[in-house]
Amino acid sequence: MISWIQTYFQKHFRTVFAVLLGVTIISFIFTIGAAPGIGRAGNKVLEQPFFGHNLGNEQEARRVFRDGNFSAQLRGAFQASSAQLQEYSLSRIAGLALADELHVPAPTEKELGAFIADLPAFKDENGAFNATRYKQFEDSLKASRDFTIADANRVFRDDARLEALGKIVSGPGYVLPGDVAEQLKRSDATWSLVTAAWDYASFDAGVTVNDVALQKFFDENAFRYEVPARPKLSLVEFKTAEFLPPTPPSEAEMRAFYEANKERFPVPAEAAKAEDKKPAVALAADAAKATDNFPKVRSQVEQTMKDLAGRNRASKAANDFTVAIYERKAAANSPELAALIAAQHRSAVALAPFTFDAPPADRPWVSNYAEQITRLTKDRFFSDPVPSPDGYVVFLWNDTLPGYKPMLNEVKDKVATDYKESEKRKRFVEAGKTLRAKLQAAAKAGNFEAAAKADKLEVKTYANFSLRQPPQDLPYAAYGALQASLEKGEVSEMVATGDKGVFTFVADKKLPDVSQANPRFAEVQKQLAQYTAAANQSAVLSALVEAELKKHAPAKTAAP
Repeated sequence: MISWIQTYFQKHFRTVFAVLLGVTIISFIFTIGAAPGIGRAGNKVLEQPFFGHNLGNEQEARRVFRDGNFSAQLRGAFQASSAQLQEYSLSRIAGLALADELHVPAPTEKELGAFIADLPAFKDENGAFNATRYKQFEDSLKASRDFTIADANRVFRDDARLEALGKIVSGPGYVLPGDVAEQLKRSDATWSLVTAAWDYASFDAGVTVNDVALQKFFDENAFRYEVPARPKLSLVEFKTAEFLPPTPPSEAEMRAFYEANKERFPVPAEAAKAEDKKPAVALAADAAKATDNFPKVRSQVEQTMKDLAGRNRASKAANDFTVAIYERKAAANSPELAALIAAQHRSAVALAPFTFDAPPADRPWVSNYAEQITRLTKDRFFSDPVPSPDGYVVFLWNDTLPGYKPMLNEVKDKVATDYKESEKRKRFVEAGKTLRAKLQAAAKAGNFEAAAKADKLEVKTYANFSLRQPPQDLPYAAYGALQASLEKGEVSEMVATGDKGVFTFVADKKLPDVSQANPRFAEVQKQLAQYTAAANQSAVLSALVEAELKKHAPAKTAAP
């Protein structure tokens, strides 16, 4: 995949995610989430054809991935990773191209309404369509310039077509009775477990360090200590505070902004307490009036609008600065560049050389822009404006320090720490095997818990539950025992987590009825069929994505 696509998701995911929470979202969230840029001034526009779209065009790619991100949240994918969202966005485009090829019609208004009403983003706690939630969402888009109602409607219609396409390409989702029976055993079996957790920190591995062992460990893991190439950068700041408007917004503007974004401005606690202290007669009189909290939060509304305006103006100034660099053809580290910066009454703030794992202590957010920074060179020495906690910044390349492999004596302390931790972890795992055999013998004798406690393990019991409704505090390591289908009386292998080693003892296990007489059989069969159908559709679209990307992949040049 194209690396900058993933960076785009990391940069903009929070914005679209917020829209789909079903609450009123104010317009400046969209504005500051999608920093405007002029692209790479003077550089050749990349060509990355993809089913009629050019992913090499930053504006077009932003729309593709923004739509995909929005679509995923509509379907409830709140925990999807950047890579998953990237793949989903490309699959949507492939699916729409296939829908065109198969002449899948656009949804009717009735079909579209039914589709929207069934989206997880607009359902309440009981799974029913929540009109209020949808209205709040719709209102939030009215104040947004980055993602409008028209954009949302386009995604709705496209997704409705994709759902219709799925019924064509996914197939019926056949499953065998044996598969249903196995799934019933996994999901509906009744378990009673005992977990025994061994504290890793208290384990004494008895690791000793000597120069021979350190040198061997260092030689085998030298790649871990290589110092990568480090950029020497400076940055030009455009702080929001410098660009606040000289005059406040009008009362009418503040009132309109407040009405569109009430959820952003809850009543301050002090004002709420004052209301509680009013006499009953006054409260009754207030209740007879329409509630108007604007006067209580007026100062917040004004400050928010001023900050938003200042941030937008800072963004424009930063963009104008990069345009000026390009138009004047200033070179990196040149007097012309210094004069241009000085003419704008700004300074280039030098950053000490750093790696992205260890960014400057006073600017840790710099590591968020690893992609933009690694692109900078002597010929491409300035970045697009990027958001910072205080406004916007433009990175300027000054130099690149080459990477190198340090000698052992330069990193000896770190190597010693890593060596001791590595040896401790190995010995902990080996000791776990021995302890597991001891606990298994104790389980056969009927005294697993006593043996575990004697070895100072933390013991917890979980009785009569199924995988469908597991205990909230069941350790993640115990789920492995359930999936491994341990039998009654067996002890799992130790599962080493970051700070513990967990053993799971199956005190009891009762299998459900797996015949078709069980009402759950038909339910599970339907679920598996739906999963199989969805997997079929995903496989078809993934194959289309892979083939399209491969078709337009840059030609590899032969090594000299």
